[in-house]
Amino acid sequence: MHFVGSLPPDVCGTPREAMEWITRQVGDHRLTTLPCDLDPNWIVAYLRTLAERPAFEVDRPGEYTGYKDMRRYGVRRGHKLQPADVAMAREDALREMLEEFRALRAERPELADVRLQLSLPNPLDLAIFVFEGRPWLSLRYLSVFTQAVVDEVTAFNAVTGQDVVWQLETPSVLVGMDMAKRLPGGRSFAARLLARQVAGLLGRLPADADVILHLCYGNLANTELVAPRDLGPAVKYLNFLAPALRRAGRPLPPVHIPAAYGAHPSPRTEEFYRPLRRLDPEWRIIAGIAAATDPEGSAESLRLIEAAAGREAYAVATACGLGRHTVEQAARAVEAMAVAVGAGRR
Repeated sequence: MHFVGSLPPDVCGTPREAMEWITRQVGDHRLTTLPCDLDPNWIVAYLRTLAERPAFEVDRPGEYTGYKDMRRYGVRRGHKLQPADVAMAREDALREMLEEFRALRAERPELADVRLQLSLPNPLDLAIFVFEGRPWLSLRYLSVFTQAVVDEVTAFNAVTGQDVVWQLETPSVLVGMDMAKRLPGGRSFAARLLARQVAGLLGRLPADADVILHLCYGNLANTELVAPRDLGPAVKYLNFLAPALRRAGRPLPPVHIPAAYGAHPSPRTEEFYRPLRRLDPEWRIIAGIAAATDPEGSAESLRLIEAAAGREAYAVATACGLGRHTVEQAARAVEAMAVAVGAGRR
C-alpha cells in the first residue's frame, strides 16, 4: 500500500498520531513508505505564511476554500526575491517527524524496512500557486523556488541517512498537459518542457536522495482541476521524462499515476487505461485507483491498469492524499486499497 501523504485533521495532530493512524489501518499489508504530512491541504498553510514575509504583498485576497478563492501574491516593490524568501521553513518540523518516525520504527518490528516519506512540492507548483493567475511571474522566479527546494533537500538529506524518501508532488504536469491540448502539438511541447523541468530538479538533488513522483489532477476541497478522459497525458509526459532522467543520471523513481480524481472513483473501462500500453517499461507504477466511494470497484480498476501496462503495480494508492476526507471516509479509502491489494494476490 502507498499513502500519498495528507490525512484528515482529526488524526494528524502530531507526527506520532498521524503515523500511528496509518499503521493501524494497514493491518498485515506492506507499506511502501510511512508518510507524515501534517497539512491536510497540502501547501495551503505555507501559502498563508507568505503574507507575513517582508518579500511579499497580497495582490488579491483569498482564503483557499476552493479554486475560485485563491490568494495572489506579488513581490514587494524594490525587493529582489531570494531562496530564503520562498523557503518552506520547515526544518524543525521535518526534524521532529524524523525523530518520531525513528522512535516508532524502533517499537514496531514490522516497520524495520520502511522509510519515512516527506512531501516535496515541485518548485514549479509552488511558484504557480504563489503568483496565482500570473504564469509569467511563476516562470520568472522559478529558479529562486528551485534553489530553495534544492537547499532544503540537500541540508536535510545530510542528516537522514537512508531513512527518508521524498515524494515530489506536481499537479502542474497534468493540468498543464490539459491546457496545452488546445494548441496543435501542444501536449508534446508541454510534456517536453515539463519533463525537462522535473529532470533538471532531480538532477540537482543529492545522488542518494530517493524520490517518488506523484502526479495529480488537483484536489482542493475534494474537487479536481482536470477531469481526465484517459491516461494518455500521463503516459506522454512520462515517456518524455524517462529519457530526460537517464540523461541527467537519475534512476526512474516509482510514479504514482492517478486514475480516480476529486470525489470520483477510478473509471472501469479498458479505453481509459489503454494508453499505458505505450508506457516506458522501466516505470514502476503506483496505481492511484482506490476511492472511498467505490471500494469494490478498486479491484477491477487495478486489474485494468495492470493489464494495459503489462506489469504488476508497484503499489496501490488513492488518487491523492486523504486530508480532504473525514476520518470515516479515509478509513473507507484505505479499505478500497486493501480490497484491490487482496484481489491482486489471488
